[in-house]
Amino acid sequence: MPTTTPNTGTGTVNQLLGVNNHGRAAGFYTDGADVSHAYVLNLATGHFSDLTVPGATSATATGINDYGDVSGFATLANGSTAAWLIHHHRFSVFDLPGSANTQALGVNNGDQVVGSYVDGNNNMHGFLASRYGFRALDDPNGVGTTTINGINNRDQIVGFYGDGAGNTDGFVGTPADLDTH
Repeated sequence: MPTTTPNTGTGTVNQLLGVNNHGRAAGFYTDGADVSHAYVLNLATGHFSDLTVPGATSATATGINDYGDVSGFATLANGSTAAWLIHHHRFSVFDLPGSANTQALGVNNGDQVVGSYVDGNNNMHGFLASRYGFRALDDPNGVGTTTINGINNRDQIVGFYGDGAGNTDGFVGTPADLDTH
């Protein structure tokens, strides 16, 4: 029997965007003022836990690994969008210098975080962030239009890009398959 997301009031959106192997899901809901709130849901018990991102006016949880580490993105008070990761119950907020929009969209058990960011020329690039640093990644067919929205524990990534004909194309690969810059 499917578990439904909690009733969060008068908002119009409630989405689960990631689930781990231990029955925990991550997502967000919007309230009556159209503000997004990140949360984690225990699928077995229905227990709902709000996640408050320090300094954020709005937040979205996008992924959760088997250790309970959660990825997401938040709108900050200055209007920019920054990525975040909860690792061992501590928040890390990060963005690429010069980007006003960095979104973490997935996390694996090695705390490798994937997502997208917008550069100073308004081009979208994928990224891989880990304890070893930050790597910008683009599908070779979609340089400047790449989003990476998932990574598994075998370092396989999935995402999409816009091609020259105006189509949106999905891809699966590894970071080694993509252009780095």
